[in-house]
Amino acid sequence: MEKQFKIFNKNIRLKDKQEEDAKTKYDGVCKVLHNYYYPNKKYDGSRKFLFGSYKKRTNIRPITKEQDVDVLFYMPDSEFEKYDNHKSNGQSTLLQKIKNILKDTYTTTDKIKGWGKVVLIEFTDGKHNIELLPAWENDGKTFKIPNSEDGGSWDTFDPRDDIDIFQKSNTSTNELTSKLSRMMKSWKKNTASLTLKSFQIEKYVIDFLEDNYDKDIEMSKNTQMFFEYLVDEVDVNNKSYVKTALSRANKAINYKNNEKFDKACDEWKKIFGNLFPTWNRSIKLNKSNENYTESEKYIEDMFEQDLSLGYELEIQCDVIQDGFRKMSLMTLLRDFILKPSKKLEFYIKKHNISTPYKVYWKVKNFGEEAKNKNDLRGDITKDKGHEKKNENTKYRGQHYVECYIIKDNICVARDKIDIPISEE
Repeated sequence: MEKQFKIFNKNIRLKDKQEEDAKTKYDGVCKVLHNYYYPNKKYDGSRKFLFGSYKKRTNIRPITKEQDVDVLFYMPDSEFEKYDNHKSNGQSTLLQKIKNILKDTYTTTDKIKGWGKVVLIEFTDGKHNIELLPAWENDGKTFKIPNSEDGGSWDTFDPRDDIDIFQKSNTSTNELTSKLSRMMKSWKKNTASLTLKSFQIEKYVIDFLEDNYDKDIEMSKNTQMFFEYLVDEVDVNNKSYVKTALSRANKAINYKNNEKFDKACDEWKKIFGNLFPTWNRSIKLNKSNENYTESEKYIEDMFEQDLSLGYELEIQCDVIQDGFRKMSLMTLLRDFILKPSKKLEFYIKKHNISTPYKVYWKVKNFGEEAKNKNDLRGDITKDKGHEKKNENTKYRGQHYVECYIIKDNICVARDKIDIPISEE
């Protein structure tokens, strides 16, 4: 089960292109402000300070509109007095000024608005929005930041202390702090009404691991223990969601202890969503299983999988027999049974994935007849460019064919057809 959690943690990490996109956007925003406020200095990134989830690398995918990159911009000292002496709410005036500076460059963004303490730049693709915080550095390495609420005031902000606490915990727990934080943020995304904030989740994880970290505890048990801890920590509005997650975690642990690994994974998927992988029988390697074959392959072992990107795939199968017209498998099974010695043609009926992509097929047969003839199968083969797969109904029993579409080296869509070949 540990391998499943490793795969899950990999599945929810941002891809390199997503990291680059975030950097391009927050660098671009800060460069616009730098060129306005420091026109005689070349931009080198020294006037920005990244904090929050992107600094701690606890950000996850899939990226949502609520997922912002937090970045602080060092304002010139000469600008502070101007807004401090403003007749009414200079803090709001400051945010509006920065908003207008950015609007001259980001004319195609969906929305730019100044509110509370930050300027929010929402990009039209709904990804990597930027929350920019204008600030002046104090002597004690804290920052003075605007707060436009309740008539306006200046607040003290200490992002360095928050980062230091997190990094200290992460180092002492061999990076379990970041892994558990990312997992819990995935749980939050999969639990629509949960109102925990990202920083609250990170703090709960730090506090939990301070008293409970043990390098020999498996991730599944750590997760269960964290939900047990969280039940007594959250407010009444979130308690029922934590109890539900804990109940499912308890079931998953019980299934695991009884070697029902597929059911254990199903419970974890209920908590964390589809990016948690299904059970891969190649991990168990139960050779006593009548359907076991060393040749069987699993797409999860070959490619990273992300089925949450909105891609669709539908495959169909036609049955072909000499002297009879071609008929779809679904139509045939309504009135007849499928017998051996028939030809099957599998094909992609529809999908919504733009090129380039690759197609793979898996054929799995089961049962004593195939086993006795030493012909159990579970191979995965690459499509030859026709997006079709031809097979025969050779052995009686329950079989299946799966199709996978791989884009950017990720399995982004899959579909499956069960093939019940009559044993009569």
